[in-house]
Amino acid sequence: MQEQRISIGHASEIPTTWGALRSASRRFTVAIREPRGTETFSVAWGELTADPNLDWVVMLDDGTAYPIKKDLFERTYEAAGAGRYRKVERSRLVQVPPDTVALLATLEGPLEVRHPDYVAVGARGEVYANAANWVREHLRFDTAGSA
Repeated sequence: MQEQRISIGHASEIPTTWGALRSASRRFTVAIREPRGTETFSVAWGELTADPNLDWVVMLDDGTAYPIKKDLFERTYEAAGAGRYRKVERSRLVQVPPDTVALLATLEGPLEVRHPDYVAVGARGEVYANAANWVREHLRFDTAGSA
């Protein structure tokens, strides 16, 4: 069977057949830094670019780093100790179905996401990706299940 390819640039473009978005909270805090010039980050689904005028680089304790728009970070994170931040907004995500490729147009660059990974939705409907193992290790799904 050939993979179905779905272009998604906003939450409103996620097919309803994938199910409702699920809400989850994060179990960890992060550190941030300024990008060192224009930086590119390789993630499982493609490459993301950080611009020093527009982005922060989020750093997890395991060494993972990725860019996020400064204004988006300010709206969705709060201070949680010296140099540490916690995402206060709940994550909203849906798993990519089998035999499907989600072609995401993220704010930091295009990504190709496959099952069992997730399409995550930001505060303004922007989309990004979360790996299934990362979701398992770092998020706790709300018992109600939907966002």
